[in-house]
Amino acid sequence: MGDEKPSWGLPLWIAAALVLFWIAPRPPQAPRGLPEDAQAMQRAAAFVVRDTRQWQQDHGDQSLPWAEADGHLAIVIDDVGRELHLFEKLVSLRYRLTFSVLPGSVYAAGTQLRLDADRRRYREVMLHLPMEPADAKAMREGDEAKETFLLSTDDAETIRRKTVAALENVPAAVGINNHMGSRLTADRAAMDAVMKVLRERKLFFLDSRTHHDTQGIAAAAAAQVPALSRQVFLDHDTSAEAIAAQLEEAARLSKLGPTVAIGHPSAEMYEVLASKLPELLEAGVSVYPLSHVLEHQLRGEAAPESSSQQTAP
Repeated sequence: MGDEKPSWGLPLWIAAALVLFWIAPRPPQAPRGLPEDAQAMQRAAAFVVRDTRQWQQDHGDQSLPWAEADGHLAIVIDDVGRELHLFEKLVSLRYRLTFSVLPGSVYAAGTQLRLDADRRRYREVMLHLPMEPADAKAMREGDEAKETFLLSTDDAETIRRKTVAALENVPAAVGINNHMGSRLTADRAAMDAVMKVLRERKLFFLDSRTHHDTQGIAAAAAAQVPALSRQVFLDHDTSAEAIAAQLEEAARLSKLGPTVAIGHPSAEMYEVLASKLPELLEAGVSVYPLSHVLEHQLRGEAAPESSSQQTAP
């Protein structure tokens, strides 16, 4: 075989690349910030802080830090999703009300979107789960006919299926409370079936106490589901005078321990809350999301016993 000539192509290319790298000009340094730039950024940040404080003063929620309040109150608005006008008025209040949405209501999805629209004004969402009342006819009248009720004749799997379907219609819910339910909540087996779903989904339970022998709290305790009870119905009597009196009762109880009151959308409810909540805040009674009241009750701040024995369907 003849002698092979050495190939100089690759070494020459490497040498040329090194020379070009060496003689190429260095990239320009990033320009240093001028004092004027830093001052402009500081002014912009000051404007943001000023505007945020102004918004909070003009539009933000009115409340007291928990440790500074003399009374701690949660107000749950039930039957949300059947109309929009009164709902919007209640949402506009500068107090952290909790809204419980009916899963079969025409505006169930829209009200949840509305409540989630302004992250600066957090409003807690509950599922208002329809449960069988003592009077079965009530389930078939008016808007109730559009809801799917949990029935005392349902087996555990049917109750599970209905509860899961309702939660799918109210995905923003952090917990549930019963809509009607004076028959079902007194049925321990039925409430045990509901609690299994809540435990799996890490949701809490508010017992609306529509029956004196409700098994809701006992079933929740057995299933290790966080739970609490309402103390006051604000609008058992729907007149403005009666609602105002019940709100005063709730405020009184809230100074003895974290308290839950339940009401419903109405012109009278809006008028009373709009006029009385500023007065209560001035007196040291603040409104909190329902989960805040639950959290403090679980820490050992006992709920007061209500003098009201009102029940509902």
